[in-house]
Amino acid sequence: MKVKHIIFLIFSGFLFLFSCKKETIPAGAGNYTSGVFIVNEGPFGGTGSITWHNPETGETVQGVFEKANGGAVLGQFVQSLTLHNGKAYIVVNGANKVYIVDAVTFNYLDTIGGLFLPRFFFPLDDNTALISQWGGDGLTGSVAKVDLATRQIIQTIPTGKGPEKMIRRPDGLVAIANSGGFGVDSTVSILNAGSTAEASRIVVSGKNPGSLLVAPFAAASATYVLCRGYFLDANPAGWAGPLVPGSDPGFAIPPYAEDLVVAPDGQKAYFTAGGKIYLLSGSGLSVLFDQSAYGLGCDPATGNLFCTDAKDFNSQGEVVTYTATGTRIGAFQAGVAPGEVVFIR
Repeated sequence: MKVKHIIFLIFSGFLFLFSCKKETIPAGAGNYTSGVFIVNEGPFGGTGSITWHNPETGETVQGVFEKANGGAVLGQFVQSLTLHNGKAYIVVNGANKVYIVDAVTFNYLDTIGGLFLPRFFFPLDDNTALISQWGGDGLTGSVAKVDLATRQIIQTIPTGKGPEKMIRRPDGLVAIANSGGFGVDSTVSILNAGSTAEASRIVVSGKNPGSLLVAPFAAASATYVLCRGYFLDANPAGWAGPLVPGSDPGFAIPPYAEDLVVAPDGQKAYFTAGGKIYLLSGSGLSVLFDQSAYGLGCDPATGNLFCTDAKDFNSQGEVVTYTATGTRIGAFQAGVAPGEVVFIR
């Protein structure tokens, strides 16, 4: 559920429910040991899904979770998927829960409930993880710390509004992009993994940061932030630049930018904004090629770019692939509103 879905929800008054009840789902079979998963948010009033694709053979499987679990569905707005220690954690925003499945077979294992508009799952170690969540009002942001053995929330740590993606910095601290949720924010929360509160909250130069990364191409491997901009501004604008201001002032970019991802060599990064794919490196910012993309991923093995095209958000989407230099390779179908791209390597 990215910018376009958020706008719809604000004006539709959509109500979310949450559940912490463990479910019983029949097991099926799968074998997803390599390739790429596409997270399909799904249509309003329907269910999201997961697509698997093998770039080497061209094989594509739609509805991976349904096929593995006797036709059971994930629910509305499948937001993200994270692979960790042989399991896949599927965050379902509209259902306020995280499904846990076997990473290879996708057979259902358990559910993490008690969440409020969850967004992304971030493992801290083998025993604990953070789940960013917007809160019941879409404004009261926090991260839930979860015990991975019991699958229970053991702590809730307040953040800025609309916490999104999280990364671990070289200093060991966790940085959390506060996207504004249903409102506006211009901060990144910094968290010590063992603490019970934020270590700090840093104000950035743009509005509604959604993703970030450690940029080896920048001075001292600076943390870079990608800001979407605020859609209610008269002239919405995005911004990309360093978390801590210095000699690099950053760049003004088109609004609704998404998915700041790094190349395998760490010397450049990419993001999508305004129907184009941008290249960010030590040499500056440039347009790499024209391509409408709701989400973006960079294959950590090949460096190829996977651009998810949600089209009208009601019919089947498409993923278009390119080389790192912008040459189109091909395309394959996905589910409705494909967003996140997750590589299995």
